[in-house]
Amino acid sequence: MHLELTDRRWRELRAALDTATDRFVELLLACRTPDRQAVGRWTAAETAAHTAIVADLNAGLLHAPSAPLGLPEVDRFATTTTLGGLAHLNDVALREFPERSPEAVARRLRAGVSLLLDRSADLDPLGPATWLGSAPLPVASLLAHQLNETLLHGFDVAQAMSRPWPVPSAEAALAFDLFLVPLLGCDTDRLFGDDAGQGRRVHVEFRSRHTTPVVLASGGGRVGAEPPGREVDARVRFEPGALMLVVFRRKRLVPAVATGRIVASGRRPWAAVTYLRRMRTP
Repeated sequence: MHLELTDRRWRELRAALDTATDRFVELLLACRTPDRQAVGRWTAAETAAHTAIVADLNAGLLHAPSAPLGLPEVDRFATTTTLGGLAHLNDVALREFPERSPEAVARRLRAGVSLLLDRSADLDPLGPATWLGSAPLPVASLLAHQLNETLLHGFDVAQAMSRPWPVPSAEAALAFDLFLVPLLGCDTDRLFGDDAGQGRRVHVEFRSRHTTPVVLASGGGRVGAEPPGREVDARVRFEPGALMLVVFRRKRLVPAVATGRIVASGRRPWAAVTYLRRMRTP
């Protein structure tokens, strides 16, 4: 699916990443419970360190895609990983970067995002770049990925601190449109591997006030994204912040449906539930 990106939306993406990073940095500087569990096996400090490493990685991918961090073991995994291998890649990277002080991690995160913004400033946002697993994505998608990481892991750290962390619809929409959709729509056979959609093929149309309408497909061993126009199994109206938290397994689908933040309709509305529940994301 061809990615459409205006100059204004490119500026909005860059500004959103900058703002979200500032919010994350402020959160870290206020963190007094860095050893509290945040997400999965990770503490708040490890979660924040991962976010900073990803910023360095995304900046490195724009400069030297075959050696983004300059660390042979991490670089090798970064360029060959599949979704199933991301946990191992993350573990290796965290061992290579052992600093866990919230203040030091905050500085590293801010520096990594600043480098990512600087390196992308004069690039064509629709120009080719290489992401994890050598997946071909446009330059803008690397910034949108970093925005998504910042929003999600800011949520994780805030949960560990018992503090609120809003996920604004406008920012989540940028991550959906410019990272998730291009990822699902690109040639990612290596990245998705055995995690590509299995079972009967399902087509679901997604629409919101903040995003570009898109049909996402899964099944038959393939995932995909395409413009609206074909017959679909279901249609979803959604609030981007709610959808991204559900898709990336931070919140459950049922409450989002019950509160009207995700609404399925069409000839087979249950197909939308099937799609969302079997969806695999980085």
